[in-house]
Amino acid sequence: MKNLKSLLYLLYAMLILSGSVRAQYFDNAIGGRFGTDFMITYKQFFLYDPDPQLAWEVMAGFQLDERVLGKKPIVQTNGYVVQGLCYYHLDLGFDTGFSGFAGLGPFLGVYTPQGQDLVFGGGIAAAIGASYTFTHIPMDISIDWMPILGKPRTSLARGGITLRYVIPTLWH
Repeated sequence: MKNLKSLLYLLYAMLILSGSVRAQYFDNAIGGRFGTDFMITYKQFFLYDPDPQLAWEVMAGFQLDERVLGKKPIVQTNGYVVQGLCYYHLDLGFDTGFSGFAGLGPFLGVYTPQGQDLVFGGGIAAAIGASYTFTHIPMDISIDWMPILGKPRTSLARGGITLRYVIPTLWH
């Protein structure tokens, strides 16, 4: 209960100190991605003029293997992964904070197949999704589909929701 109360006070302080954030034109944001992986993310825009908007994102965390239903058991390969993506954002609304995005980038990881030695691997990750940046609170939320192609992991069944705290800047 004490930890929850402390967390609520921290969130309240962040909201009060941040001011207003306009659409998806933020410089940088930090947060977490949840779904078929659990990752800490840092995203930064480097081109804003209004279309295209370009950003890069670095993620680090834990990738879960999907269950494969069938008669033959499949070795699960969960992994600790670092990945980076470059995104192209397109405004979906008339200055509403909605944007669609597509991106591509590399990933590297250490994987733990059940009953086997650790395996180092990597590949390419792609992403397509939609993002909404709130106007009066410093928060960005996005949902995406992120297939990966690599060794030892290749999967089309990947997706997640990302919640980010938008770090306020003075020039907005």
